[in-house]
Amino acid sequence: MASPDVSTASPAQLKVCILWHMHQPDYRDPVGGQTLLPWTWLHGLKDYGEMLETVAQTKARVTVNLVPSLLEQLERYAGGKDQDRWLELIARPADKLSDAERQFVVEQFFSVNIETQILPNRRYHQLYLQRGTLEPRAESFSPQDILDLQVCFLLAWTGYHLRQRSSLVSALLERGGLYHEEQKHQLLLVCHEEIARIIDFHRELEADGLIEITITPYAHPILPLLCNLQSAWEPSPGLPLPAADFRYPEDARLQVREGLRTAERFFGKRRRGMWPAEGGVSHEAALLMQEEGALWAATDEDILARSLDGGLRDRGRLYRFYEYEGLPLIFRDRELSDRVGFLYATWKASEAVADIQQRLRQIARMAPGGTVAIILDGENCWERYADNGYPFLRDLYQMLDQDDQFVMNTVGEALEQSRPEPLTRLAAGSWIRSDFTTWIGHPEDNVAWQLLYQARRDCITTEVTDALANPQEPLSDLVQELLRAEGSDWFWWFGDEHSSLQADIFDRLFRLHLEGMYHLKGLPVPASLQQRIKPGVRTVTGGYEPSACFTPSIDGRIGDYFEWLATGCIDLAVGGAMYSGREGLDHLYYGYDNEHLYFRIDQSDLLRRLCGKDGYFELRLNGSGIFHVCFSFTDNKVKVLIDGKQVPGGRGASDKILELAVPIELLQLEQGQSIRISCHVVRQQRENGRWPTEGDAVLCYRGSALDEENWSV
Repeated sequence: MASPDVSTASPAQLKVCILWHMHQPDYRDPVGGQTLLPWTWLHGLKDYGEMLETVAQTKARVTVNLVPSLLEQLERYAGGKDQDRWLELIARPADKLSDAERQFVVEQFFSVNIETQILPNRRYHQLYLQRGTLEPRAESFSPQDILDLQVCFLLAWTGYHLRQRSSLVSALLERGGLYHEEQKHQLLLVCHEEIARIIDFHRELEADGLIEITITPYAHPILPLLCNLQSAWEPSPGLPLPAADFRYPEDARLQVREGLRTAERFFGKRRRGMWPAEGGVSHEAALLMQEEGALWAATDEDILARSLDGGLRDRGRLYRFYEYEGLPLIFRDRELSDRVGFLYATWKASEAVADIQQRLRQIARMAPGGTVAIILDGENCWERYADNGYPFLRDLYQMLDQDDQFVMNTVGEALEQSRPEPLTRLAAGSWIRSDFTTWIGHPEDNVAWQLLYQARRDCITTEVTDALANPQEPLSDLVQELLRAEGSDWFWWFGDEHSSLQADIFDRLFRLHLEGMYHLKGLPVPASLQQRIKPGVRTVTGGYEPSACFTPSIDGRIGDYFEWLATGCIDLAVGGAMYSGREGLDHLYYGYDNEHLYFRIDQSDLLRRLCGKDGYFELRLNGSGIFHVCFSFTDNKVKVLIDGKQVPGGRGASDKILELAVPIELLQLEQGQSIRISCHVVRQQRENGRWPTEGDAVLCYRGSALDEENWSV
């Protein structure tokens, strides 16, 4: 394929720069050598090559940001050097698995999107119902069930292009179940081949001029926090910080340098732009990136608003390049980026692209000849889109190519055509809430920083400064373990903001990286590293359970003091800060008696406004089936659907508040059973809001046992 000319914008055209950020931490146990989580391999199968296929097909021009720890894992997988626990269990014959391994498969191999990857597959859905709720048991699964589950899990992680290209994948999808071991191994071979081509595919498209490859500091650390933990106080004065005086700008410099060096090893020598982890910037971090040779850096629009006198009252000022201390900077359009990441998944592709086009035309009128940056995660949102996002991306790229008001540029191309405006101040913060509270301030985060500080103080003397002084030498194993332990991913899962069924493994991996430092240094491992930082999974994340059974009146009004006194609460903002540009629900209150589950939302006016005249609010409950409890504000009526089929039952009312009642019998709830729950606004047959933004909340129905537990004289 011939290399296209650099896409040059006419003076009035809006330069549209899309940056896809691809990111996974190192999941390998540094002590035992086994890879504990498979997400790099699975996203490699479903997303990394798939995204490039659509770029190559449409001749789009995009920027792809890669994290070095991701590249190193892909290299190990491609070379057959990675011992992945999950893949070993997939490859093993179903009838040869131990009881513990069968239990693991039944617990973990439904780790996909339920609505887009399980429900459309009849056999996978059947196995999902057979598994039960949050306390699955493998006893009811025959060897054939386990084999079908292994294959269904793999097929769910195949992307659109692979399903079109591979006759085996399409045949197995059509077969729908009763698979053979030989078919599973043939499928694994196809999947491994897909993984093996990813890095070369990136090289090819960059050589052809279709993508610009950029990099993140080596282990995806929050640079400003490495430079000085107290930088967290700039956007969040008074935030509780750990006692440790963690202040190692030399570590931050080495993370930046090693990130750029890793990019050079994989993709050749050239200056490259940088997306600092989570868009985390500060004065000191920007200086380090500039001094280490980053071509440009990017972060969020709220950082710019806090850096400019008067903020962004003139929004047109967002759509240009800036320069701070010699480092060119571009700032992402938060609303456009977050709409792609969190909102458009349930829209028709044509409607979503038309919405983007209309918004970009408004920007083009506001800032003729400007540059708009759409920057977001390039791997995690597509599981919620139809066909893994292919129709949306194809239509988006084609629209941008065909509308003469726009020109697609890589960030580097747009920078070449721009004259950056000097920026006299750069606020410290990240792309999430424009602060660092996702990674520091919670007691669990602060414990982790304290342990990291202690390990660094015990194990590191001159190793980091020696590495900086000798850039031609490879990093020692000890320094690599330090850099990996400083990655942001471990801190992401500490605290209440995000939840994962594998959060305990992230906790363990963080402590194993620290433990590895002590082993490499020949020092005894402190007992504190054997204690988990994150407590066991709680029934309700970011909230509390009811204190007693109760029966409220479903009238949409605030009753007397005692009506909801015993209520439980789910914090819907958990995971919701990712899309903070939109109004959102704060809390879902709930309770139950022996006959009904009850729900209350106090932001009734907000829901009514988001639903409009033709929309509805929906509670989605995932237990023994998929239950949709839909409430219309126009007629105060409740409609309940079970696995897509409407059934009678349910009550609701809205006035000052929204109250809903759902029969326990309808939900097939048993005492002690847990269910997953999420809240949605649907308008014009497309999603107009979701809480929590990521994943689901969890509640446990304890029934009359709740009163027995809390009974006292």
